[in-house]
Amino acid sequence: MEDDTLTPEEIKSLRKFKASLFDLYWDNFGFFYIHVVPHPELQMGNRGLLGKEKEAGVVLAIGPTACREIASEEDSLYAELQFGLKWEKLLIPWDSIFRIFDKTQNSLTQLRTIKDLPDMSNIKIGNKPKNKSAKKVSDSNVIEIDFSKKK
Repeated sequence: MEDDTLTPEEIKSLRKFKASLFDLYWDNFGFFYIHVVPHPELQMGNRGLLGKEKEAGVVLAIGPTACREIASEEDSLYAELQFGLKWEKLLIPWDSIFRIFDKTQNSLTQLRTIKDLPDMSNIKIGNKPKNKSAKKVSDSNVIEIDFSKKK
């Protein structure tokens, strides 16, 4: 039987890759989606995960008109996103990001997620946090795509 456990160094590399991929989408696509799966460190503001999202996760719209503030950090992504008319502060661990895809789905990247981690207290990623600003908007819709349905 093959061991599917990642080493701390592999986890560090995966997080760095996800952060770089996120930056690439942010800089080049302008508007895209991330599919976030449930994770112990995922924080979805006061909203939390609702209904089927607790099992399948949630698809979040990311872009200048969908975000009020966004910052790429060492082990997570901080964002303020609008759900209906209410803004929520989200802390999204890189380990919980399952898919990243652009609006027209010309590009789709499916990634490994990690829920149970070894002690990572002494592991650091070399990138410094990057702050990204987004425009403030009053009316924005967040589109959710249900990946749990099978055709």
